[in-house]
Amino acid sequence: MSIHGGTWRVHASAVDDIELISSAMIWMVGGDEGISINSYKSAHGGRMATIIAKMNRKSALFSLKRFGNEQLGMMAEEIREKIDEDKVLHVRASLSKLVSGEACLEHNGSEPIVKGAFKLEVYPNEDVESVAKKLLRDLSDDN
Repeated sequence: MSIHGGTWRVHASAVDDIELISSAMIWMVGGDEGISINSYKSAHGGRMATIIAKMNRKSALFSLKRFGNEQLGMMAEEIREKIDEDKVLHVRASLSKLVSGEACLEHNGSEPIVKGAFKLEVYPNEDVESVAKKLLRDLSDDN
């Protein structure tokens, strides 16, 4: 499958349950190997944290499969808006659903999200959208 790896990233404040979010990220990627938590002060002085899950190819594919066939199909339909000029597939998942053990795309932007970025493996003379659609279709077929 045509993917190099990826990351999931969550920005959390001091009132958020960092341990719960970290556990959800571990569930999403299938292990705790690439999970890191960076704490810092915001510009306004409040404590903040960024929880990052760096994934190799296998973990990235595993985490995308978590969305299931229907949502993988939705990603494929909206593929043009989800890929940038660096051949990175961007995915936004609902944080509240994730901490409940469910991978669910977030569309309206009104609730906290988990940002995913997946580096696509695209070679010269290949169309990045076609490669991404094939990846999502193959993942859906494997479910």
